[in-house]
Amino acid sequence: MKEKSKAGLFTRRKFIKSSALALGGGGALGMLAPDFLIAAKKSIGTFWFNQPFQADNFKKVIARFRNSQDKYDMNIVLVPQPEMPTKLATAIAGGEPPDAVRLGGPVLNSLFIDRGQAVALDDFEPKIGTYDWIPAVQQAVTRNGKMYAMPVNSGCLALVYNKELYEASGLDPERPPTTLMELLEAATKIAKPSQQIWGHYVMTAPTHNTGGFFFEAILWAFGSQVVSDDGKEVVFNSPDGVAALKWYHDLIRVRKVMPVKQVTETIMLNDFLTGKVGSMFSFPATLARVAAAKFKAGTARMPKGPKGSKVPVGFGTIMVLKKAKNIEAGWAFTKFIGLDPENAAFWNISFGQLPARYSYRETPSWKEYQEKNPLVNAYLEGQKTAALSYYGPGTQEISTRLAKAIEAVAFGKQTPKEALDKAAVDCQRILNRERKRLGL
Repeated sequence: MKEKSKAGLFTRRKFIKSSALALGGGGALGMLAPDFLIAAKKSIGTFWFNQPFQADNFKKVIARFRNSQDKYDMNIVLVPQPEMPTKLATAIAGGEPPDAVRLGGPVLNSLFIDRGQAVALDDFEPKIGTYDWIPAVQQAVTRNGKMYAMPVNSGCLALVYNKELYEASGLDPERPPTTLMELLEAATKIAKPSQQIWGHYVMTAPTHNTGGFFFEAILWAFGSQVVSDDGKEVVFNSPDGVAALKWYHDLIRVRKVMPVKQVTETIMLNDFLTGKVGSMFSFPATLARVAAAKFKAGTARMPKGPKGSKVPVGFGTIMVLKKAKNIEAGWAFTKFIGLDPENAAFWNISFGQLPARYSYRETPSWKEYQEKNPLVNAYLEGQKTAALSYYGPGTQEISTRLAKAIEAVAFGKQTPKEALDKAAVDCQRILNRERKRLGL
């Protein structure tokens, strides 16, 4: 692609700056670095990054890209993940999408892939579909045999536990629970509510994450799922599904191993880091803070349920936008991160994630990181049984409604069966509506 003229660069910069101001400047949407500092001789692209709290680490990534070649550069715009769907759709509609964007999870990736906004990466790299991607992650970004986003990091749920609380409670800190019933028993031994010491945390706040990844892992463990295999029927209120929510009920209402309150991912992590919570389920992004805790922590594969050990996979991608003005720059950055083993390792080490290709675990820098950070091993093992959570029509609404059922049970307002039966009626209505809207 020809280099842009100074006038063209000014127009592009003017749009990005005005967008940043209109959407909150350095807050909701902000420039990571002044774009006039970028050398004008390079072809300039724009990259939207969805984790502003990781901005300092991302600066290291973009510096590595800039120093690796002299043809392309990227203006960086910070857009928090929750705001990404609306702001990216608005930018596309206005004819000014970024050239590439980082997106998290199957729902958000599917939103833009299925709307025809993503470039097929096979057009740049015909062999991309043959590489050793984690199968569930590749499946989420593949349509009709082509990949529409570059998987750049992955993760799954695992158990993170406080070894010191385990030992103080007479439990072997080197033998964490391997089943959900063992976890319930261990949590019961640890919990001392009068001293504000708790055995295990689950999420109870009415958010889509509560009813999504986190509860779906327990549904699978008990032999249930959110929606039937054909995608037409809500099935989480089956007897197995009720048994899964009863495990939450027993943990909170019967064993009283966690406080009765709304718990988000942030609250769960912060409470765990006080040293007064025995364990939690978590993705690997928490490990840097866990490793820095004042107590010794351990990790283990997600405990098995009576009918399964499958765990939800999490992942992030870089997507090149079809209507972008500098697709070549977008692809250059995407390829730099996703198809170079050392750069992929650098990306994942920087953000506390796992490589999205199995072979990238053999990269020298990753092997060194893994040796220094043994907490990551349980997550690498867990990926052997990782699978995609439900991400079909109505996903976010359905997950949020499920979370409200969990909250009702946690606060003693409904039994597990009552809560799931009522949620199933609402979720079936949501599913039917969205399937009809999509012509399914």
